[in-house]
Amino acid sequence: MKNARELRNAQVSIANPSSSSPEVRKNQPSRRDLLRGAAVAGAATIAGAFRLTDLAMAQSPSSAAPSSSSSTSASYLYQTIKANPFKDPAYAEGARQRLQQFVGGANSAEAEAGRAIFAKMTSFDPEPWVAEWTKVAVPYEQKGAELESQGKMVEANKAYERASSLYGVARFPVINHPAKVAAYRKSVENWRKAIRTFDPPMEIVEIPFEGKTIYGHLRKPKGVDKPAVIIRTGGVDGYKEGRNLSENLKIGCAGFEVDMPGAGECPVFNKPDSEKFYVAVIDYLTKRSDLDGRRIGFVGGSYGGYWGAKMAYVEPKRLKACIQAGGPIHYTWQEKWLQYLRTEEKEYFWPFPDSMTYANNLKSFDELIRTAPAMSLQEQGWLSKPNAPMLIVNGAKDPWISPEEIPLLYSTGQPKTVRVMADGKHMGRESKERAAVGQMENEWLKQQLA
Repeated sequence: MKNARELRNAQVSIANPSSSSPEVRKNQPSRRDLLRGAAVAGAATIAGAFRLTDLAMAQSPSSAAPSSSSSTSASYLYQTIKANPFKDPAYAEGARQRLQQFVGGANSAEAEAGRAIFAKMTSFDPEPWVAEWTKVAVPYEQKGAELESQGKMVEANKAYERASSLYGVARFPVINHPAKVAAYRKSVENWRKAIRTFDPPMEIVEIPFEGKTIYGHLRKPKGVDKPAVIIRTGGVDGYKEGRNLSENLKIGCAGFEVDMPGAGECPVFNKPDSEKFYVAVIDYLTKRSDLDGRRIGFVGGSYGGYWGAKMAYVEPKRLKACIQAGGPIHYTWQEKWLQYLRTEEKEYFWPFPDSMTYANNLKSFDELIRTAPAMSLQEQGWLSKPNAPMLIVNGAKDPWISPEEIPLLYSTGQPKTVRVMADGKHMGRESKERAAVGQMENEWLKQQLA
């Protein structure tokens, strides 16, 4: 798709905000309940590959549970790829970026293990991918348990944190297969151990929502009475485990991280009306006596940047600052762009429409083509309505999200602030300006929430 090429140049405690009927919560299964069986099945399937029979973790504190129909009967584009993407030159840049993402900052032994996995793989089939990365994760989990038994909690929790990250690689990019669901549950389990020595602490929050549960991570800065709070969410393949919210603490704000619809532990999928999920989060935060509910910011990144924009329109009064970083708005949802992602885009490495199909709870690419236009904020009539102060950020060479989204946003409705990194890819990746822009985003939030 020539036109598309021409256009394209992130101490456990439980808090319930309100009482909820036990009967209601018991009788209405959540996403995590729906795939509990799938997680067990996934563990059984891959256990033989690396002899980790406890991978199912049926008693784990939480699990992701998207619709069983989406996880077991969807038609995925990766299955149509005839070449070996780990060897094919057409995928080389995507492979390089993913390997850097997974082990770029790791020790030499782990980096070598990652390179060996990429050399061994012959396809995107989930089971061997999960099995190989689980082999790398298990020693860190075992090391964490050993250190914990010795009372060395700080060191133990660092090991658990790395185990969580590696299980997160095993479930990457999305949990659209039972083996990946099982790996994700291990990622969550190890993350909840890792945060026990965080200072300031990270609180695991549970919010009742339509008979289900919203899981969020909250951290508050030290020495700040009733701080402003920034909601962070997104993207389609970046789940909340591994995000420590330190960027909020540095500017004296609390941070609340939550998986976007269709990701991780979120109880709903990515649909045109899923803003009700974030409305419930805002309702909860406004009621907490230890936070300033009059000063709430919202940051949506990548696929979740869609919600960074939409919530500015949905909640123009309760939200005081919204950042839309690299998210789809209108053009990305159209068939022209989706066909380009299917046939030409390979930097995502895995077929990006597969992740979109999973997050939107669909069964095929054809269904994505039919239903995606309904996600458009232009078609929904939001773009001309009042919005909370909005900062729009992305790289000019984004290969995944249409470059037409930013001009559409800033040329409609109320004035907005825009920062485009001319040399940057998705969300400014590989841009020399990325660090400076990240600092600018935080300063903008600080000013808006002062």
